[in-house]
Amino acid sequence: MNELSARCLDLRDGDHLVLGHGKTYHVWQDDAFCLEGYYCSNSAKQHENPTGRRYSALYIKEKKQITIDGNGATLLVHGKMTPLLFDRCEDITVKNLTIDYAVPTMTEFTIVENSGGDCILRMNPDCLFRVDGNQLCWLGEPDKNGIPYWEEYHLGRGRYFKLYDPQTEKCRDFQKSDLAFTSVEQIDAQTVRVRLANPDAFFPAGHVMQTRSIVRDQVGSLFQRCKNLRFENLRVKFMHGLGMVSQFCENVAFVDCDFTPAEGRTIASTADFFQFSGCRGQLLIERCRARGAQDDHINVHGTHLRVVEADGQSMVVRFMHAESWGFQAFAAGDRLEFIRWDTLIPYAETVVTAFDRLNDTDIRLWLDRPLPETLVLGKDVVENVDWTPDLTVRNCDFGPTSGRGILCTTRGKVVIEQNRFEKLWGPALLVEDDCNFWFESGCTREIIFRENEVIDCEYGHMWPETPVIRYSPKVMDEESTAFVHGKLVLTKNRFSRPQGAYHAIWLEYLREAEITDNEFDAPYRIVSRHTGKITE
Repeated sequence: MNELSARCLDLRDGDHLVLGHGKTYHVWQDDAFCLEGYYCSNSAKQHENPTGRRYSALYIKEKKQITIDGNGATLLVHGKMTPLLFDRCEDITVKNLTIDYAVPTMTEFTIVENSGGDCILRMNPDCLFRVDGNQLCWLGEPDKNGIPYWEEYHLGRGRYFKLYDPQTEKCRDFQKSDLAFTSVEQIDAQTVRVRLANPDAFFPAGHVMQTRSIVRDQVGSLFQRCKNLRFENLRVKFMHGLGMVSQFCENVAFVDCDFTPAEGRTIASTADFFQFSGCRGQLLIERCRARGAQDDHINVHGTHLRVVEADGQSMVVRFMHAESWGFQAFAAGDRLEFIRWDTLIPYAETVVTAFDRLNDTDIRLWLDRPLPETLVLGKDVVENVDWTPDLTVRNCDFGPTSGRGILCTTRGKVVIEQNRFEKLWGPALLVEDDCNFWFESGCTREIIFRENEVIDCEYGHMWPETPVIRYSPKVMDEESTAFVHGKLVLTKNRFSRPQGAYHAIWLEYLREAEITDNEFDAPYRIVSRHTGKITE
């Protein structure tokens, strides 16, 4: 086992682990912790990681009051890993640590020239590849047997592409078919000459192609059933699959952290930066900086599970989305609400007295009372309402990304203040809730969004009227007028550079909104549907 991981084996409650000042710890997938049974929300499908396998450099289980001080050290990943994995720990602090990949799993190359479809491409220096006929094959580093940790053809199934403009710092979608080559010739270690099959494809010199596999078989880090986690002064240059995932954790803080690409790269995460699934207590993200992801900055949500069997005071519930399954979503004593599938409105409560994991997707729950007579079997869902956190996001800089700013569906108090959101593909704030698509729960009671800067957002034109603030719960009953969400306070913000002639604020199924004392550099428009009182 590598030096860094081996030091975890000796940790005891109350220990203070200090790493070598400025030292680089090389952690190879072969000699790190290899763990099974760590299923992760919003990540791999069952066939992509059937056993919940995680390769981890820093693994801590059932420990308390531990501080890991990186002391300016770097954890350098070789292969594909979930670098930090904490399971059922309490009062853990990690600080002053850099995390990076020697060969990031997201490949980047620059289009140096394009003359009528004859192109010169320069691979990023940390990219490994080989030429195979008319295709490029991206490679991971070789393992101890000389076999690459991963190997993917550039037109292979599941590849995803974005074209990045360094001048505007914005991306655009790119059709994979336009990256077909009729010839490929390697010129030197980093340079190839190719002939495009479609010479008219939009493939301008100076732009950077970002390409990745959509498989989320590992994640940036995973924290499961932990309490009181604090991360200070982390420098994270790349994360594979998904970002920092906190799953059924209580009280998590990221303070003074930097999630931006390494010099010479444009991507720091292949998906979200921060994912909070089924958490509770206080979530704090303060004085952090993030830019360069192919998804959202922050996503806070629970998981709706569908009721598929019912019997007296027990029922079987099922994970429905292909990328969320297997993890422990309930404990005895958890309070649940039954949610109507077509209106998203709760209509009954119950308490879990016992549970049994039947398989990767199905869980039997025993309850403290009979099931409601109005339950629509095979349609309605339950939400674990004991695991819904408060959220504070303050004094952060959220820069260009191919996703949205903050996705938030939690019943707790939400305060988003004094942040900067610039050049986001989607809205700065998106509030949904659904039990038919992503199955991400649930309703919100109050969101305060104040004293923020929102600049040049929704440039990807994800929705009509390009809203920079959007409430759009997925209500399936077109006749429903019931409010899903509570109150939005939108005050003292500055909005600039809209994508059209005006700034749009899109509100649906919202009980109340206060939109006051904001600054706009163009007219603004409120688009509302099934919305209650709006104060301007």
